[in-house]
Amino acid sequence: MVEWKERRLEIPGLEVAAKVWGDDSGRPVVAMHGWLDNAGSFDALIPLLGEGLQIAAIDLPGHGRSEGRDLASAYHFVDWAGVAVQVADALGWENFSILGHSMGAAIASLVAPVAGGRVERMVFLDGIGPWSNPESEVVDQLIKGLAEEALLRDKGRRRYESADDMIAALSKSRSDVSTERLRLLLKRSARRSQDGRWTFSHDQKLQAASRIRLTEGQVLAFLEAIECAVLLVRPRWGWPVEEPVIKRRVEAIDDLQIVEVEGGHHVHLEAPERLSEVVGEFLGRD
Repeated sequence: MVEWKERRLEIPGLEVAAKVWGDDSGRPVVAMHGWLDNAGSFDALIPLLGEGLQIAAIDLPGHGRSEGRDLASAYHFVDWAGVAVQVADALGWENFSILGHSMGAAIASLVAPVAGGRVERMVFLDGIGPWSNPESEVVDQLIKGLAEEALLRDKGRRRYESADDMIAALSKSRSDVSTERLRLLLKRSARRSQDGRWTFSHDQKLQAASRIRLTEGQVLAFLEAIECAVLLVRPRWGWPVEEPVIKRRVEAIDDLQIVEVEGGHHVHLEAPERLSEVVGEFLGRD
C-alpha cells in the first residue's frame, strides 16, 4: 500500500499544501488537479499506479488547503506555469514529471517548454493546452474578467448546513462522479464558518473569468515547444472541445501517445482502474 504524508511547501509569496505519496526513492511527479478541485482528485488513482513513484499531489494556490493570492492579485493563467517548478524546487527535485487533470494538464503544457528541460514526461488527463480566444476578443475578455472580480468581491460566501448539502453542490458540476468519490474532494475543500455552517475553502476570485487568454496560435507555440514524451488520456464523455481544435493541438506535440477510455471528465477519480496501468507504466518506465 502506497503511503502518503501531508506537507506544507513554501513557494515565493505562498504556502502550498500537498499530499506526498511514496518515498524518496521514487521517480518525482507533480500532480495538478482541475479547476476548483484539489489534491483529493488523485486519491483514487495514485494508489493504483504502483511503487517506484513519489507523487506530490498539490492543492493549487487558492484551492483546497493552500493559501490564496492576496486581495490585489488575480489568477492569470500564465502565472500557474511557475507553480509546478517552484513546488519541485521546494521538494529538492531537479527533474520531475507532471500528472495533470483538466486545468492541471493545461498548466503542464506551459510548464515543460519553460522549465529548461527539467520535465521528463507528462500525462494529460482530459486536457491539452488552455482555453484560447481570438485577438478580436481580448478587450471584451478583460472587461468581463474585471467585472466578475468586482461582483465576487461584494458577494459573501454561500454557507451550507451539512456535508450532504455541499456534496449536492459539487455534483451539479461533476455529474460523472459518485457521492463516495466527491467526498474525497470535500475533505480538502470544506471549512467551518463562524456561524457553525460550512463553506468551500477556494478563493472566490477563481470563479471570475480570466482577465486575458492566450490566442490559439500562442497555445500551439507552447505545445510545439514541448520536448518530453506526453500521454494524453481522452475519456469518451470528457470535456467537450471541438475536434478540429484537438486535432491541431495533438499534431503540435512531437512525442505524443493517446489512450481513449470509457468514462467522463473525472474518470481518474470515478473509475481509475481504467487508466491506472497505462499511466503507471508511462510515468515509471525507464
